[in-house]
Amino acid sequence: MRILRGHGIASGRIVDAGCGSGILSRRLVDAGYDVIGFDISPAMIRLARRAAPDATFRVAPLATARIPPCRAVVAAGEVVSYAPSLAAFFKRVASAVEPGGLFVFDFVESAKGRTYPLKGVRGADWALLVSAEADATGRTLTRRITTFRRIGGALRRSREVHRVRLHGRQEIARMLADLGFRATMKRSYGKFRLMASDVAVVAEKQ
Repeated sequence: MRILRGHGIASGRIVDAGCGSGILSRRLVDAGYDVIGFDISPAMIRLARRAAPDATFRVAPLATARIPPCRAVVAAGEVVSYAPSLAAFFKRVASAVEPGGLFVFDFVESAKGRTYPLKGVRGADWALLVSAEADATGRTLTRRITTFRRIGGALRRSREVHRVRLHGRQEIARMLADLGFRATMKRSYGKFRLMASDVAVVAEKQ
């Protein structure tokens, strides 16, 4: 919100792309913004609607989600790294953001420090097994997650595979410039530092 206000965006519509459970949407609504969020997960959208009932949410993937005219699009938490076509998503964002508006997001630049063998953590009624590996090309990071949860006398298990596409700064900068954005890239959002190999982007539509 400090980034938005620092660029003169103190009100208006903000699109929360890949909104997850609605944590950011809730803060934006409380600050007076009109928020529209979308996420590919129906379960996350249910959580988001409870967290921010005054926002508007829908289930939609990055690949096809309609992005309405807005003051800014925010995609926090490596969201864009899941896009099957980053260029296509950026093009839709550029069409939606008004001149002087912002596109704020972060992406995974490399797999350095982001891979690890199978490891686990557990609580009283749950356990989590995770691993992450890069492919031979160094362009994709695959995370495998297995969750166990005890509910009553039953043990429920779920599995997820996350394939994160890796992009270089020059590639991102070139795509944004071609679409009329002026971008700055850092390792943090203000004082909040991101994980190793993540890059934060604040791109202003010209």
